[in-house]
Amino acid sequence: MEATVQARAAGGRSMASYGGRVESPSIDPSAAEWAGSGQRFAGGCPEIDCVRALLAGSVIDNAECRAAALGIGADRVLIAAGVLSEEVYLRALGDALGVAFEPLDRTPRHCCPLNDGRLIESAAAGMLPLAIDGELFLVVAPRGAAARRILRLIEENPVRARHFRFTSAERLNRFVLRHRRAAIVARAANRLKRNWPKLSAAPPRWRTNIVSVAAIALLAFAAAVVAPAATMLAFEVTLAAVFLAWLGLRLVGAFVERRAGKPAPNLPGDALPVYTVIAALYREAASVDGLLRAIERLDYPAEKLDVIVAVEADDRDTRAALAARDNRLPVTVIPVPPQGRAPNRKRSTSRCRSRAALSQ
Repeated sequence: MEATVQARAAGGRSMASYGGRVESPSIDPSAAEWAGSGQRFAGGCPEIDCVRALLAGSVIDNAECRAAALGIGADRVLIAAGVLSEEVYLRALGDALGVAFEPLDRTPRHCCPLNDGRLIESAAAGMLPLAIDGELFLVVAPRGAAARRILRLIEENPVRARHFRFTSAERLNRFVLRHRRAAIVARAANRLKRNWPKLSAAPPRWRTNIVSVAAIALLAFAAAVVAPAATMLAFEVTLAAVFLAWLGLRLVGAFVERRAGKPAPNLPGDALPVYTVIAALYREAASVDGLLRAIERLDYPAEKLDVIVAVEADDRDTRAALAARDNRLPVTVIPVPPQGRAPNRKRSTSRCRSRAALSQ
């Protein structure tokens, strides 16, 4: 375990200096997740004080160095390295701060005052308001450096602890999917095609294309009937012009010196975004190990990779292969329930994109 964290905590031990405390730190998703994540507090990263006694000192030191290099909380480093699970960490943090853990398993929809559209967005924000026993709580699934920010909020005013509850990202996504599954699937499957059709691999709108092609074909046929000789001449001239233009382009390309592209900038770890990697599998148990090995070899911080694997619920062999593998980075497995249709990659990928839509 220690060796794993040390390997993943490679990077300089130099830490950025820390300024004074913010009077009223924000827990807005864009601020709470990354803002102030490069700052160092006395005693290292306070968000992991609750688990320091459970881990070796070298593991803690390496996690703190890794967190500073990537601009995230040390808790995310430990979770991504598999040293402890997100739920174990959040329960320990909650015990230290006096914040309860909310499993969300039996929480009814009416407890959340958000409308359906905002409920879907709450998973991306990692925050969900809940009205329980007439009192409003903010259920938080910390990501990035959010745990550190929440800790500072409660340190400044301990009364705030009673208004928070912790939950894991998996439980929060499960709650939203349970109550808005159809809308999320529709959004994941159709939103890109509707908003940016040129970026979508969805089938084109054949009706518009067929009308245009039919109109051109009709005009060409009419011209051939009315003036066959002129139409043939125009067709031959057009073909010759296209051939000459293509030949000219190749000649110009042969004499034009190719310019070397500018090398991609080497971004620091704290400037790297989070990427979601989606893989849909069906009856591919033999491919599981090779696929995940390839993902693990990516030259990218594991803490900033969201790996999702969708697999049909009745594909027991592939699910068993996923469960048996000891992954070097967190992998979310989404069983796709049968819906009375033949299973396929397209349906699995659609469901998988619905899960990814929750975290984007």
